[in-house]
Order: sequence, then structure tokens, then C-alpha cells
Amino acid sequence: MSKIKYLFISRCLSEFAGAILPVVFPLFILKTTHSLSLSGLFFTITMLPSVLLTPAMGVWIEKYEKKKVTFFSVLTLAILCSIESMLLKFGRYDFIYLVCFAILVAIFSMMLDLSSKVLFTELVDESELEKYNGIRSILDNLSVFGAPMLGTLVYGVFGFSSVILILAILYVLAAVVIAFIPLESKNGGNDQIVEESFVQKFRIGLHFIRTEKAILKYFLLIMALNFFVASSEEVTNPGIAIQKYHLPTSIFGLVSIAFSIGVILSGIFIAKNSKIEFRKHISKLFVLNSLVMVLIGFSSVFLISFNAFVFFGLMLFFEVLLGFITILVNVPMTSFFQSQVPLNIQSRFFALLSFSANLIVPLGILYTGFLASAIGADVTYIINNILVIVIVCFAFWKEIGRGFRAFLLKKWKMSK
Repeated sequence: MSKIKYLFISRCLSEFAGAILPVVFPLFILKTTHSLSLSGLFFTITMLPSVLLTPAMGVWIEKYEKKKVTFFSVLTLAILCSIESMLLKFGRYDFIYLVCFAILVAIFSMMLDLSSKVLFTELVDESELEKYNGIRSILDNLSVFGAPMLGTLVYGVFGFSSVILILAILYVLAAVVIAFIPLESKNGGNDQIVEESFVQKFRIGLHFIRTEKAILKYFLLIMALNFFVASSEEVTNPGIAIQKYHLPTSIFGLVSIAFSIGVILSGIFIAKNSKIEFRKHISKLFVLNSLVMVLIGFSSVFLISFNAFVFFGLMLFFEVLLGFITILVNVPMTSFFQSQVPLNIQSRFFALLSFSANLIVPLGILYTGFLASAIGADVTYIINNILVIVIVCFAFWKEIGRGFRAFLLKKWKMSK
């Protein structure tokens, strides 16, 4: 079994565990506090430390073997879940314990995500990054597919402590699998001795992003996408399907399933067609991605007089298409970062990327929520994605100009 397969198996186990907690934990907190406001405050408090510590984690991770950090993170999550499960079994439901547990889980989950991204780059040859990133997207989505259903079922029948115990077992298994990955990597197997201070390392990471034009361009494009589009699940999709078309909430989950199907199909397509250089077409894929969302918005505007399920069927089709194209955008971008960002600063780069996304997404949700309440979710969806298309055209205007000139030249030659 190759080294990357061990990482994939471990990731499947940890991703499955990680997908259960966000679904079940809110149910337990709501049951414990009997207050939506307290529940919201709980998750705000518990998520902030991991977000604020992300840049520091990226710098800290660089000091050590990524396999060791990944193993340490997974094992710590297993220990935390084991302790919390025992506390719950003995009836210790203290709010402070739950807050501490949630904060630590969020921190070590972020650490696991950052270290495993760099470990992935170390284990995969540059020429095969897109292929294996495609496979990873398939496995990630398959791993989390049944997690919410299983989590809520176990929670309803056996209680929250049993859910946490299952998570502990999954994390232990993930740690065991990680232990089988050989230590050798692209940049050696020894822990790095780094003399720079945290501030120096942080500045080097920022300087790299600022001075590398291609990296900066994609970095800013991701921020634009996160601001204008990342609110689909929280604002625009429910605003269109439930608020405008009054579809039952019991079938709204099909939207996420349709998107996941598109993601899985896209991952298979990338893995099967690894010779295609998707990054060469990324500007077109960006535009196509937003055009699909514009079509969803226009469909909502113009199909209001039809049966709601006519629109919903079309929306599900577009969501499959959207999931497919989204991965065709995400995988080449991730592979580009993994191949172009030096390994010795990758963890701080991905930490800065994650930190920026965690700051920009809530702002995008806030902006989209206010705009949708004023002009409607569908019109907001259209406007947001037109703005994304404008930003993409501005970012790739040289490539688009060259392509347009080549097209005109070809037409001119054909007419002669």
C-alpha cells in the first residue's frame, strides 16, 4: 500500500468524525441551554480561538515533521473525545467543560487540517497533484455523506456521550493509520531547526503572497469567491427554495446531496483525465461556475408562476453541475498552491489562506443576508455572481485578451 493511501484512509476516518460533531453538537447545546441565543453565543466563543490562532499554528507546524503533527493532532482529538465521553457518562454537563472541549477540538481540528495538507504535498509527486487532489475530493465527500444521518441516529437513540465515544474510536483508528506512513518526505525526514522568530516567519509568509503575482491573484480570487458566493448554503439557497418557493424543509437537504454528487463525479473525472491541464482553463471555469449560479437566480425569478417542484428539479440539476464545476476550479487551484508554494512555508501559507477565509466568509454572509432581505435572495445571487465574473475578467484580462485576439485572427483567416 502506497504512502498516500494511508493518508487517505486516515483522512476518511477523521473527516467522518469531523462531519458528525457540527451536526450533533448544536442539538445537544440547544437541549442543554434551551436557548438559541445562548447556543449561538456558545459557538461564537468556541470558534474564535481557533480562527485567531490559525496564523500562529501555521508557523508552529513548520518546526516539525508534518506526519508527527498530524499524528499528534489526531491522537489529541481522540483523547479529548475520550475524556469528554467519560465526563458525560458520569453526568458532568458543566457549561465550562463543554466550552473548553469545543475550543480545543476546533484548535486541533484546524491543526490537523493544516498539517495534513502539507503532508499530502510531501507524499505526492508534483505531476500527480491534480489527480490525487481529485481522488481526495471524492473520498472527502463520500466520507461525510452519511455522517450527519448516523450522528443524529446515534444521538437520538443512545445520547451525546455515545456519539463522542464513536468519535474517539474513529480518531484512534485514524492515528493508528497515520503511524504507518514512512517518515521520509521531499524535504527530508528530520525536524527543521528554524531560527526566525514568529514575527519574521509571519512577515515572510505575507511577503511571499504579496510579491508572487500569480499566487496573489488566486489568493484574492478565493477571497472574492468566499465573500460573494460562500453564503449560498446559509442565505441564498434557503432564501430561494424555502422562503420564496415554500418548499418543505424535509427535502431541502437534497440541494446539498445534489451538489455532493456533482463533486464526486468531478473528482472521478479529474482522476480519470489527469493529463488535462485544468489550470489553463481556470478563468473559463471561474466564469462558468458563476454563470451556473446566475442561471439558478434567473430560474427563480422567471419560474415563480410554475409549480414549485418544477423549479426545484431544475435547481437540483444546476446544483449537480455547480458541484462538478466547483471542483474543476478548486482542485487546480489547490494543486497550483501545493506546487508553487515552497514546502518550508506551505503550512503558514495555508494558515493565512484559512485565516483570511474565516474572516471574509462571515462578512459575506452578513452582506448577502442584508441585501437578500432588501431585494430577494435570487436577485442577490445574480448580482453577486455577476460581480464575481467582472472580478475574474479583470484578473485574467491579459489571458482573455490573447484568447479573443486569437479567435478573431482564426475567423479572419477562415474568411479569406
